[in-house]
Amino acid sequence: MRFLVIHTDPLHSDFEHELAELSALDVEFRPLQVKTEEEVAAACADADALLVTYATVGRKALAAMPRLKIVVRTGVGYDSLDVAAATERKVMVANVPDYCISDLAEHTMALLLAWWRRIGELDRQVRAEGWGRPVKPVRRLEGKTLGILGVGRMGQAVAVRARGFGLTLLGYDPYIPRDAFAAAGVEAVDLEKLLRASDIVTIHALLSAESRGLICERTLRLMKPSAVIVNTARGGVIKTDDLVRALRDEWIAGAALDVVDPEPLPRDHPIRSLPRVLLTPHTAWYSEDAEPELRRRAARTIVQALRGERPPTLLNPEVCG
Repeated sequence: MRFLVIHTDPLHSDFEHELAELSALDVEFRPLQVKTEEEVAAACADADALLVTYATVGRKALAAMPRLKIVVRTGVGYDSLDVAAATERKVMVANVPDYCISDLAEHTMALLLAWWRRIGELDRQVRAEGWGRPVKPVRRLEGKTLGILGVGRMGQAVAVRARGFGLTLLGYDPYIPRDAFAAAGVEAVDLEKLLRASDIVTIHALLSAESRGLICERTLRLMKPSAVIVNTARGGVIKTDDLVRALRDEWIAGAALDVVDPEPLPRDHPIRSLPRVLLTPHTAWYSEDAEPELRRRAARTIVQALRGERPPTLLNPEVCG
């Protein structure tokens, strides 16, 4: 039997890694550039399987694909996929939850350290002036408190690295058992205590109905005026307009962001011009090691599903009975 596998919106143009895995079956592989639910519904009606980067796959798209057996998100987060609707239609949904743990943890620490030591400002000063002087204030990181919002795989990997810098670790995650906090050397606290006590807050929560807009005016006002917020998870966890106000009015001292909402930021967005903000373009996941692993594992998951096997990273295992 020949299967049709569609990649809705790849970020690359060569598909050697995907094709290497899909060659285990008789597959037609079709890369497209469709992102809205309407586009997916129109272009993917005959698909047996989907690889999805950022495209939206909800009830309308699922109803238009009667042959669909599995949707695989090529990444960790899956907020663009309606898992409940897929489950109702007996369509498997999977992600690749652990391909970039080291990469993301390293990027998180790089953002934290660069902001804390004011590396960007110092670099600009040396380039403009030939040398320079300390940019003040800079305070010692050792002994400060890092609040980890989301203590799953990513949050725990950050904790391992942060301990080496002498940081005290607090964590908030209502979905993680207390013994996991202890194993990671993180004190479990409620959200309010984490925000009030932390010198740095780093976000590692999936985007969901519960986490969307969690960092907003109310929660930002709980933080220290000297605190910084780091986000390498999903931009939607922070209400961007509220963050702009917090920075302008000095409720907090700064932000280091790999993800934002909206994404990409408009060229004239005010957060681009704020002085104590460090920005990178949603690249915390990337390394020359992580990208091929992601692409191969996502395609391998499709092969497993089309063979009638149960992929290990299913988000809705109940569809397999």
